[in-house]
Amino acid sequence: MESPPQELDEEKLDAAIADMLREDAGQQNVAPMKRPEFPDLVPQEEVRTGSKPKVSGFSANLRQKWAELSGAA
Repeated sequence: MESPPQELDEEKLDAAIADMLREDAGQQNVAPMKRPEFPDLVPQEEVRTGSKPKVSGFSANLRQKWAELSGAA
């Protein structure tokens, strides 16, 4: 029990596809909603890996020695 074949109206199909594309393009231009429960994030400075800390003095030497003795450095 198959239904009889229908003729394809290419003009209607083209119009429907064009409408869908226009609708999709319109949705992409919409700015994302801001949610009040999330704070605005501020970009942070890059973290440099492998660089020595700029802190010097007794406390820095003590921390370095502690790290060496505990096997972390």
